[in-house]
Amino acid sequence: MTIGYPSIRIGYAAGLLAIAAVCLIRCTKAPDHFVSLDPQTAYTGMESCQPCHQKIYASYLGTGMGQSLYKPDTARIIEQFGPQALVYHAATDLYYQPWWSGNTLLIKEFRLKGTDTTYLRNERVDYIVGSGHQTRSYLMERSGYWYEMPVTWYVHRQLWDMSPGYADNNTRFSREIGEECMACHTGAIQYVPGSKNKYTSVALGIDCEKCHGPGSVHIKLMQEGHLVDVGETTDYSIVNPAKLPVEKQFDVCQQCHLQGIAVPHAGKSVRDFRPGMRLSEVYEVFVEEKADPDLFGIASHAERLQQSRCFIASAGKLTCITCHDPHKSVGLTATDTHIKQCQGCHKAEQAPLCKAPTATQATMQGNCISCHMPEGGTRDIPHVSFHDHRIRVLKPRDTTSLAAAADYIRLRCATQVPPATGPEGLAWLQYYEQQDRDPRWLAEAARQLPATDLYARARVARYQQAPEEALVLVEEALRENTSADLLFLKGELLEEVSRFEEAYQAYLAAAKLQPESADAAIKTAVVLLKARPGDAAALQESYATLESWRVRRPFDARILVNLGFIALNQQQWTQAERMLAGALSLDPDYAQALDNMASLQFVTGHSQAARRYRDQLAQRHPAYPGLARLDQLLAGSAL
Repeated sequence: MTIGYPSIRIGYAAGLLAIAAVCLIRCTKAPDHFVSLDPQTAYTGMESCQPCHQKIYASYLGTGMGQSLYKPDTARIIEQFGPQALVYHAATDLYYQPWWSGNTLLIKEFRLKGTDTTYLRNERVDYIVGSGHQTRSYLMERSGYWYEMPVTWYVHRQLWDMSPGYADNNTRFSREIGEECMACHTGAIQYVPGSKNKYTSVALGIDCEKCHGPGSVHIKLMQEGHLVDVGETTDYSIVNPAKLPVEKQFDVCQQCHLQGIAVPHAGKSVRDFRPGMRLSEVYEVFVEEKADPDLFGIASHAERLQQSRCFIASAGKLTCITCHDPHKSVGLTATDTHIKQCQGCHKAEQAPLCKAPTATQATMQGNCISCHMPEGGTRDIPHVSFHDHRIRVLKPRDTTSLAAAADYIRLRCATQVPPATGPEGLAWLQYYEQQDRDPRWLAEAARQLPATDLYARARVARYQQAPEEALVLVEEALRENTSADLLFLKGELLEEVSRFEEAYQAYLAAAKLQPESADAAIKTAVVLLKARPGDAAALQESYATLESWRVRRPFDARILVNLGFIALNQQQWTQAERMLAGALSLDPDYAQALDNMASLQFVTGHSQAARRYRDQLAQRHPAYPGLARLDQLLAGSAL
C-alpha cells in the first residue's frame, strides 16, 4: 500500500507482516481523522462518484440540493410567463419582466412615461438558483463575474416579485455573488481571490463532496482494489457523516443550514471547511435573535432543531438525518415517514400520544408535524412557507410584550459557547455594514472589539465620522501588516479628508497587492484625477488603467462613466458620448453620468438635450451637489 491506508481484503500470501501492518494502522490512526481532511486531498466532482454509486447518484440528482444551481432549460419551466409576469418597483420607478427568446431566458428592465418606454435593458439569465420547491432566483455571469438579478419566482404564492432584499434596496443587476453565498448553492468552486465575485469554475448544484469531503484519495484506493468492509470498520478515505460525532454531523448540515453572520477566523474563508471538521475551526456564526422566538430564517433548520426538547432529551440521537435522507427528495418522501420517527419515542402505550382536543386531533389526522413544527413564513425571505424545526408544544403568545420589545436584537454565537470577544465584535460590525445601519450596533461593535483589532476599530471610527482617528489606527495596523484591505481603507479615509495624492498612493499600493480588485483599480484612476486636475499625464494614466479594466468588465458603469469624463476633458466629444451613453444604458439614474452628459451636450451646442439630462438628474437626485453648477451653466442657454 503506497499511502498507508488499511485494506480489508488481504490474501494469505501477504502473511502475518501485512496483517500486523493493517492492525498497526488501525490502532494508531486517530478515530476521527479522515484522509479527506488533509489539504492535499483534492475535490473531483460528483460525476466521479457515479460509476460506483449509480442508484444514489440518480436519486440525489432529484433532491433540492442536487438541483440547487442549474442552467435555464425550457423543459424545466415552472414559472408563469407572459403579460402577468410583471413586477414594478416603485422606489426606482422600474419595471421588470422575465421572458424567453427562443431557448434564452432574459429579464427585461424598463421605465415608462405614459405609454412610452424611456429606458430599456435586457439581461440574459445564465443560471437558476433554487430547486423550485420554494423559490427560483436568477444569476448572470459576465466575464467570470457572478451577479444576482432583481426578480424571483415564489413557488408557494405562484408569483413574481423582487428578489429578497431588493424591495428596500434595489441593486438591480449589480449585487455581487460572493464566495459565502456561492458556497451554499454549489459544490466545489474556484474563486479568484480579491475579485469579490469572480470564479474560474463553479459546480452545478451541491454535490456529493459537500457532505462527504473531497474524494480523490477514496477514488484512487477503490480503483486500486483497497476495499473496506464498512459494516465492520470505518472507511477513513471518505467521510460518512453518519459515522461522525453528533456535533460534527450537525456541522456538515450547518455549513449551509445555519442562518447567521459568518465571521471567518484570521486567514480563513468559508471554502476552508471540510466535512469532519467543526465549523468553529474555520469561522463562527452569530444568529440574529429578536423578541419573538418564533421568528426563524430560511436556512435555520439545524440550529432550530437543536433548541428542541426532543433533541436535548435524545442525548444527540436526534439529528437531521433521523428524518431526512439526503440522497432522496423531500417531495418523494411520504409524510408518515417523518411521523413514524416521532412515534419511535412517543409511544401510545406509555402515555396518551396526543393531548390535543378531540376535534383538533380529527382535523390533524395523526400528523404530529402540523402542530409541533408549524408551517409559516421566514423572517428573511418573503412569500415562502417552511416548517419551523424547533419542535415544541405551541402556547399562547404575549403579543403585547412582543410589540413593546420589537426593536430588541441579540446576536448569539451558534458555533462556540461562550464566544470569543473578537468574533462577537466583528459580528456586530458586519451586522451594521450588511443589514442595519443603526448606530446602536456600531456602538456594540466598538464595545466588543479587542484593542488589537486595529482594522475593525478603524472601520468603526470611520462610520462614527472620525476619519482622522481611523487613519491613526490604520497607520498603526500597517506597521504590523501591509494588507490590501488596510491600504484600501487608508485610501478611502484620505480621500474623505481631501488628501488626494496620498489617497492615490494608498489605492495604487492596494491594487498592486490585489490585482484582481476592480474597486482598487477604479479608485486609483479616479483619485489620480482629483489629485492632479487638468494634468495631461494624469488623464492618460487614468485612461490606461480604466481602459484595461473596460476590456475585462465592459458591463461596469463606473468604468464607462470615468472614461467618458476623461474623454470630455480631452475634448473627444464622440468618445465621451459613447462612454457616457454606455454607462446610462446600464444605469439610467447614474448621477455622475447624467451630470457629465448634460455638460457634454451643452459644450457641443445641444442645449435642449443638456436641459433634459439636467432635469432627469434633478428628478432622481434632488440633493445632488452639482445641480447648482449645471443651472449656472444653462442659465443663459436658449430653451
